[in-house]
Amino acid sequence: MAIKLVIFDLDDTIVENTIPFSEMRERILNEMGIEDAPKHLYEFLKARGEEYLKLLEREEIKRAKKARIASSLPSVLEFLKERGIKKAVLTRNSKKATIIALGDYVKEFDAIITREDEFEPKPSDEAVNYLLKKFNVSKDECIVVGDYDYDIIAGKRAGCITVGVRMGKGDYRIEDIRELVELISMLENDIR
Repeated sequence: MAIKLVIFDLDDTIVENTIPFSEMRERILNEMGIEDAPKHLYEFLKARGEEYLKLLEREEIKRAKKARIASSLPSVLEFLKERGIKKAVLTRNSKKATIIALGDYVKEFDAIITREDEFEPKPSDEAVNYLLKKFNVSKDECIVVGDYDYDIIAGKRAGCITVGVRMGKGDYRIEDIRELVELISMLENDIR
């Protein structure tokens, strides 16, 4: 089986954050004077208006400026490039924060989808299906990689191969994205 597309989550998958999401979330809610944490922060803030989304983006940008690229990302991207495999980022972050976090690596991706792109957010498979269509790739030729349930659910709903990073809910589990090289080689040689 040939792999033709890899869709990566951003935070804690290809970018290592020094500020945990929970800390950023708490800072936002404290600034708003809210004690009961909502389950879905973005939807909660969006319902309250544009000023709250700007607060979220400001905090995401602070977080992105302190983030660093996963040490194995350059070699994984080179491996994918050599094989002609398309690379995409699918994140619930803002476009500005995503570009800051990726830095010079932003140009290495064939597509970057953020919340401004108006797709239903993960765990919806809408953006995954869009990428499959955009690159004319079938679901069994695509791997969705992420560290959170929503990443895996979105990939599974689209029928793609899913890989959990430091979590076991995907079709495969890896501790570091460098393990994708071996996994893709195994899948392409149909060794399971």
